[in-house]
Amino acid sequence: MKASIDHILVPTNFGLASANAIAYGASIARSAGARLHLVHVLEQPFSTSGHYQFHLPDTPARRERRYQDALAELRRLAAFVYGVEVSVEVRDGTVIDATTKAALDYGANLIVVGTYRHSALKHYITGNIVDRLLQVAPCPVLAVGHGRHVGDSSRADRLVA
Repeated sequence: MKASIDHILVPTNFGLASANAIAYGASIARSAGARLHLVHVLEQPFSTSGHYQFHLPDTPARRERRYQDALAELRRLAAFVYGVEVSVEVRDGTVIDATTKAALDYGANLIVVGTYRHSALKHYITGNIVDRLLQVAPCPVLAVGHGRHVGDSSRADRLVA
């Protein structure tokens, strides 16, 4: 049996690790002749960034602005991907549920996700999105570390089927 890759899903939070995941996903998609799907998830509740995080009420105007900003950033990232058909989408929900549903909806054969190194304490308290995704993903997950680049001779952190 020969495995084929026709659809690659890359969930992104617009960070460095996600940028590397997009580069890996695009490289694999070019080699396999696959389509690349970039997805960003608008989670609830919405939190401010920085050292002093707090939850903000989600008004329709704020939600629409967040949606439009995310869509514009996805389109900007997609414009840098060459030689591959790319789709972009903004979804609502939790990262795990929305990513799993997107993988099923697109018929993804592979999910490429960026990963960060966390302290053991933070990992214990908050868990790790990649670890949780590995438990429920309907297809293999390729976790790409934030310090790796496609042009390097280094490899992706791990491939779990």
